[in-house]
Amino acid sequence: MSNKILIVDDHGLVRSGLKPILQDVLSQGCVILEAETLAQTLDIIGMNSDLDLVLLDLTLPDAHGLAALETVRAQFPSVPVAVLSGQEDLHLIQSAYRHNISGFMVKNAKAEVLVSAVRLILSGGVYVPPELLTVAMSGGAGKRTRAERGGSGGGSTLTPRQQEVLYLITKGCSNQEISDSVGATIGTVKSHVVGILRALGVHSRTQAISMVHDNPELLGQYKPQSTL
Repeated sequence: MSNKILIVDDHGLVRSGLKPILQDVLSQGCVILEAETLAQTLDIIGMNSDLDLVLLDLTLPDAHGLAALETVRAQFPSVPVAVLSGQEDLHLIQSAYRHNISGFMVKNAKAEVLVSAVRLILSGGVYVPPELLTVAMSGGAGKRTRAERGGSGGGSTLTPRQQEVLYLITKGCSNQEISDSVGATIGTVKSHVVGILRALGVHSRTQAISMVHDNPELLGQYKPQSTL
């Protein structure tokens, strides 16, 4: 199945450079759309409900800083968005993740890093840059306690639909299988997966499954009689 990705950047060279890289790795069937302003971005997203990913630059002619991200998130909360920025400021990266993004990639990253990040996001994961992981592991501002991640014994902070999706994840279901099971689009399922990973404070399905093993109450009404 082909993917549909929107590249948002006001520099044509950036867009033209990314397009062949993504098409070569994700197959020629990959549909690449382009926008250079926030206004164009909103129009394109509105006309393409099946978008798998939006690669969003934070510096646009009609929006600077986190303004574009905040606007896209407010109008299209279920569309997976990853930031593609020329800035490597740690505080900016942390602030961006508070808006439920699927990843943050810097423009000077190697092509293989970008490709790996996009593949991870398209599979339902969340890409976190190494510098942010380093801060989290060293006890910096990005670190949260297990209780804050929803891992305490006090119950789940996930919505009922997220609990259902998480249950299916623990059963090894793919995004397509989850989509068929819950009657939602692939894009919606991916958005749920991103939200689940963020809520649990983990970065992969494997880590989420491991947390459910330790905290079956995260599944709410889908909690099995015995530990998974």
